[in-house]
Amino acid sequence: MDSDSQVKEAGGSYGTSEIQNNSEAQGSLEQAPAEQQESSTGITQVINNINTSNLKDEENLEAWKILMVNQIEGLKVKISLQDLSAVDSDTKNILQQLDATKGYPLGTDGRRELGIAILESLANAILFNLRFLSRDAQYLDIACYCMNQALTFIPSDHPNLPNWLFNLSKCLQHRFEVTGVLQDTDDSINHLTIALTLPSPISLILLVLELLGVAHQRRWTRLLKPEDINIALQCFSGALSLAAEGSTIIPTLHFRRSELLFSLSQVDKRYEVEGLERAIDSQKTAIGLLAEGDTRRPEYLNRLGRVYHLKFKRSGKKEDINSAMDALDKSLQLTPQSDPARPGRIDDLGTAYQARYSYLGDIGDCDRAIQLYEQVLSLTSEGDSNLVTYLANLGASYMERFSYNGDENELNKALEYQSQAVSLTSSDNQDLPGRLNNLGLAYKSKFHLLGKLEDIDKAIELQGSAQQLMVDSGRGQLAELLGNLGDSFLVRFTRLHRKFDMESALLVQTHAVEITPDDHPIKPGLLDTLGSSYELRFENESKVRNLDDINKAIEHKMRAVELTPEWHTKRATYLNNLGIVYQLRFQNQTHQADSSQAIEYLNQAVALTQDGHSDKASWLNNLGNAYSGRFFVYKQPEDFNSAERALSQAASLTSKGHVNMSKILISLAILHNSQFEKSGLQETLNKSISYLQQSIECARYPAQTFNAARFLAKLLSSNKRPGSLPVYQIAMDCLPQIAMDCLPQVIWLGEVAKMRITQTFQLSDLVQEAAAAAIVAQETDLALEWLEQGRSIIWGQFLQLRAPLDGLTSVNPALAAELKLAADELDNTSAGIIPSRTFEPGSYIKPLDWNIQRLHRVANQYEKLLDQVRQTPGFENFLRPKKASELVKAAQSGPVVVINVHKSRCDALIMFPNETDIMHVPLPNLYEKPALKLHVPFEVVPGSSEPSDELDGFRGVRSKVTKNQYESMLEELWECVAKPVLEALAISIEQPPQELTHITWNTTGPLSLLPLHAAGDYTKPHMRLFEFAISSYTPMLGILLRASPSPQIHFRILAVGQETTPGQALLPGTKIELESIKALAKDPIQYMQLDDRSATVSAVLGAMEEYDWVHLACHAYQLPNGPLGSSFRLHEGNLELMQILQKRLRNRGLAFLSACHTAAGEERFSNESAHLASGMLIAGYSSVIATMWTIADDDAPLVAERVYSQLIKGGRLDYTQSARALHMAIGELRAKIGEKSFARWVPFIHIGL
Repeated sequence: MDSDSQVKEAGGSYGTSEIQNNSEAQGSLEQAPAEQQESSTGITQVINNINTSNLKDEENLEAWKILMVNQIEGLKVKISLQDLSAVDSDTKNILQQLDATKGYPLGTDGRRELGIAILESLANAILFNLRFLSRDAQYLDIACYCMNQALTFIPSDHPNLPNWLFNLSKCLQHRFEVTGVLQDTDDSINHLTIALTLPSPISLILLVLELLGVAHQRRWTRLLKPEDINIALQCFSGALSLAAEGSTIIPTLHFRRSELLFSLSQVDKRYEVEGLERAIDSQKTAIGLLAEGDTRRPEYLNRLGRVYHLKFKRSGKKEDINSAMDALDKSLQLTPQSDPARPGRIDDLGTAYQARYSYLGDIGDCDRAIQLYEQVLSLTSEGDSNLVTYLANLGASYMERFSYNGDENELNKALEYQSQAVSLTSSDNQDLPGRLNNLGLAYKSKFHLLGKLEDIDKAIELQGSAQQLMVDSGRGQLAELLGNLGDSFLVRFTRLHRKFDMESALLVQTHAVEITPDDHPIKPGLLDTLGSSYELRFENESKVRNLDDINKAIEHKMRAVELTPEWHTKRATYLNNLGIVYQLRFQNQTHQADSSQAIEYLNQAVALTQDGHSDKASWLNNLGNAYSGRFFVYKQPEDFNSAERALSQAASLTSKGHVNMSKILISLAILHNSQFEKSGLQETLNKSISYLQQSIECARYPAQTFNAARFLAKLLSSNKRPGSLPVYQIAMDCLPQIAMDCLPQVIWLGEVAKMRITQTFQLSDLVQEAAAAAIVAQETDLALEWLEQGRSIIWGQFLQLRAPLDGLTSVNPALAAELKLAADELDNTSAGIIPSRTFEPGSYIKPLDWNIQRLHRVANQYEKLLDQVRQTPGFENFLRPKKASELVKAAQSGPVVVINVHKSRCDALIMFPNETDIMHVPLPNLYEKPALKLHVPFEVVPGSSEPSDELDGFRGVRSKVTKNQYESMLEELWECVAKPVLEALAISIEQPPQELTHITWNTTGPLSLLPLHAAGDYTKPHMRLFEFAISSYTPMLGILLRASPSPQIHFRILAVGQETTPGQALLPGTKIELESIKALAKDPIQYMQLDDRSATVSAVLGAMEEYDWVHLACHAYQLPNGPLGSSFRLHEGNLELMQILQKRLRNRGLAFLSACHTAAGEERFSNESAHLASGMLIAGYSSVIATMWTIADDDAPLVAERVYSQLIKGGRLDYTQSARALHMAIGELRAKIGEKSFARWVPFIHIGL
């Protein structure tokens, strides 16, 4: 085998691919020219010409020689038939027969020469067919085995040893491409390095240097060791310096340098720009050296186009993408239809079209990209390794076209193709992060379209996984992933208003901006989304808004516009978003300049957006809202006309089923209502009502329905026109079907409980407003139903999750079991607290608390299971809000009085035992009374975040309300509430009755924070509510309706005391208090006492699971902003309400909370009764004695002793008499301290049965 023939055999290029997996892998061995076959024939002739006449046993040797030649010819046939098992067997057989020749030195009797000649013939037969079988791992194993064995035949000083080393290295490199086993590249490098040390012709040295450079480059892409990249560059440069002018290998070497520089630019940020420029120069040089008909030209042009494409992604310059498309188009035109590289080159051209569309916005480019991608798929078999790339690219293009036209079918195709791509991508594939990110973007778009929370959850999950997979070396891509992830958090924040999502968005977006240079094309998008986060944080701040947030939003969004070229397709988006934040600042500060800026930028965004683009309607809606905002302030008719024109055009461009349609119609309604308020024209009011009705019809998710229904109800109830009753009926129809049915979804079970309580604040006084409208329409049943459904929502959800399923179990046990499993998981996990997030430079955050993600999924599953249950005959109303016919049954031990407080009117709805009618009692003088504004405040020590004791001897903080204020407040409560109710109950106030009526109060709004039980005119005799009735409270009627345990089963009392608490006043009265209870708890009653050091959180919780009653004598803390975190202060820790709720206690009796503020509501959550006392009812206790604010340590023992002396009689515990026992105990306390010592006796209240 002469060296010249070997050089010819090894000619050609040995390409790699970054965009497709080895689509251009036409290596040196596959492209063996025709001379290869001649070389093989020549070797056979050499074998035949060997003179065996001088050898011993010449006849046998001649026969053996002929046999070997025939075997090799037979082997060629089997290779052509791809009978690889036979090829493997025959190759090993031939090598075994040649083994005997190794023992004869060269130059003696010719046996060694004959063996080597036969070996060369075998090797050439195998090497020649590599061009057809280079991707077959079994054949490559045969080739590598053959070449390895050949080296054992070749003496170390044989002149053709470099050729053998070179061919073995090529086989190893081919196998590395297929199997990815790095050892093959290591071995190849070792063999080629040895070959360079041996004497060889220049032609072979050039090929060895080329292949050695390729091997080091490939090892560098796996290990990223700098020495590999340096050696590779040296190899290619050295080969170029040795090559003779005009040599056909020179273009190949330039091609190799281009590949290497390109790869370097993708991995090492120091070469990100320079590497691409040098790669393009080398590639152009290579192409310029090729003859017009050179078969390498299509491949080299394709590589040039791909490098230009990636340069464009970095630079954002039109000339780069145009150069890319020119080169890729020429490459495709030169590629034969039968060329296996053609599908990959079609895909590359499609990718370039798609990239140009993304920047320039010509939908024709997107259409052309889809055509090319679909053509690629039609040419690609299912097992093709590049199929996954083609699927991903087609999905991305459909996603872009959906973004343009808003067609749901396009989105579904995008999701289909991108989901397939992700499923076909291995976990260690470097493209997986990008594919996960793109699929996440598709799900985010689906959320925007349909409003389903599960879609934005899925988007965050996918993008979070993508971010976690990204490595430090991919920092440029990391910034884009972080930007998209942050935007998804932001989108979910707009739906759920969770602080966690906002914090996460700002966290990842800020980091993305920090690691991205200003000249990078993704920087404007990152700045824009970061600005949006600051914008939304400003907009959603529930207290004082921070102007720094809106100023930062404007700063970032302005910078995004400044960095975006005039021709860029995203410029309209950034202008629109900049206009929105200027409008938001105008709404907050009413500087006319801000409004003018907003309108200017929004008009530019509209002008830059084509009529067929799906964003056009959104931009017009924002422009209309900006004109509306200016009209609301300055009342200029031209602003009204401009607003109406823009909003009407937005509505005409939006389909009824689109998620944005509802908010556009609401914008129109607000505009016309404002005009009505100015002009009084009934026509404009009618338009506003009509738009709201349409908005309700096309709303896509609960919050939209809720907002439209509330606004409509307010319009109808506040504008009294002739024939208004039918209009009120419209409100009645809308509110129960839309707003009220949506409340449990607006305050969603998929949220953790602390967040759900915060969300109830957003309801404000809607419930009271709706009930007031129903009462006006004489629909008292409806008013009662709404008040029950819309108050204490969180407690109602807890009760729903803990509802017994006995009836369902008897009918469908499997469904009941599924429902219970989901309910239990929701009940247990919805109490979770989202941890704060931190981000350290170079680290990767876990983007989502996966428990919350699961909570969302379980909540969806729970709702689906409820739907299944309600399809079961007899269970149509299963766990639905109770009707009035059921609610009236709450009046068992006496009348139940539900009081609705609203600025339009105040009313009492009274239910009586064993009666179905509801009595309506107007309370006309209540709302304007100062008493409703006299909430008993906590006094906070300066610098402290918690209430602290003002004086020793009190459990909690002292109220700042004076005695005169108390007296005035209680008198107003008497005149406006208690007295009218007593009169309605036919209770004479002339003389206190012998038997007191037990009244249970269910109050709303600010009245729920006041001591109605103590109402009275204390300047006159017999004008006190406690003289005529025993008062109890209930946070909701459902508490009174649930099955209550028999007192007969209770015989165990747990008493907990804490005399000393760090940072709090001493409570020596707790010792006396517990001693008095212990003295009363005689056999057979079991009594357990935990006090001081024994009263740890874990010990008390454990005992509560065992004992029927609990008495807690200690300090307590009512958390203002998170009532479920309110707690009892025990030894070395706080026992939180949520910890008690998680225990799911059942059939408990009395919980006596002898601590401060245990029934102190929070003004923002007044309708929720979200305090410790109500929580104990939900936890499983039937009756609770609690305190509205501070109590004196000296008073608590007296009250406790008197209560228990009434309830513990005859060796039994009777919680059903708790209200009466407390009433009597407080009477004794009043007699002792004086009835005008309000601050000491008024705080004690009874809640529940």
